[in-house]
Amino acid sequence: MKNGLCSICACAASVLLFGLAHAAEAQLETEHLRVQDTTCSLGEQRLSDFAERAEASLGAVLALWGLDAQVSSQGKIRVLYDEPLRGQCTATFFQPGGRVPGGARSLRVFGCAEAPLMLAHKLTSALMPQPDKLLRNMAGALSEQRVGDPMSFPACGQDVDDWVRAAVRSGTRIPLAELGPGHASWGMRDEGGGRLRSFDRQRQLRAYAEAASFAKYLADTYGLEALKRLQRLSHTSGARPWREALGADLDELEARWLDSLREGSAGREERVGRLVRVLNAGVGDPCERARREGPTPPPRPAP
Repeated sequence: MKNGLCSICACAASVLLFGLAHAAEAQLETEHLRVQDTTCSLGEQRLSDFAERAEASLGAVLALWGLDAQVSSQGKIRVLYDEPLRGQCTATFFQPGGRVPGGARSLRVFGCAEAPLMLAHKLTSALMPQPDKLLRNMAGALSEQRVGDPMSFPACGQDVDDWVRAAVRSGTRIPLAELGPGHASWGMRDEGGGRLRSFDRQRQLRAYAEAASFAKYLADTYGLEALKRLQRLSHTSGARPWREALGADLDELEARWLDSLREGSAGREERVGRLVRVLNAGVGDPCERARREGPTPPPRPAP
């Protein structure tokens, strides 16, 4: 570990009152993070390696957005390693009430210590806390695309633009205005403590993929500074300040984005068709089905 390493506490079982056995959590610190193994399963070296990966991911996100981790004012970001969530590797961001040093900004990483998924996405949420789920996911998904893992949700090894093209072709695309600031319209509910549950996996994937693709279009068209301005102004306006930040209302931006997807669809027909079948497969996890499809191939050259 780098100089930020503070301490490592070995997990040890201790018998408390009424004969219940509990385990102390192994934890260590890096320059910007307080990392805990809540499973007591990683061991010293794997926990150290996991913390290094998390710190490196944070550094990439800080560089991408030109941000400061604000450790002196907000404390270190807490990263909790947990068991896979219902068999899946993922991560969530949550912010407990109050100003708890090192705990006000918290990530829960579920499984896959050697290749944690969605780290860049959720670290972005910690650096730019945002109550509006659409704006939060736009920023986080863009980080995951640029400095994260392409196998992370919602890309799942595919091109997020192709996911949207597949939703358009299947007639299941969700208008962006219908993606509310809370979880319900995204097919999800909050169970507390950084644990979210999806009650509609197909809608969840389509919603996240649309946020990711839309953010990609806005970043390519207007630049990251415009997206940072959108995030900043939303806190003062209490709304989604599309026109103030980007010079156009949502319906106009959405139309331009969809036009760009149509214009860039040449050579993508086969891949989009396969994703339509993934979306239409019914029950089950579309992300896992897409990962089994393999990575997105390059588009065929135009004749």
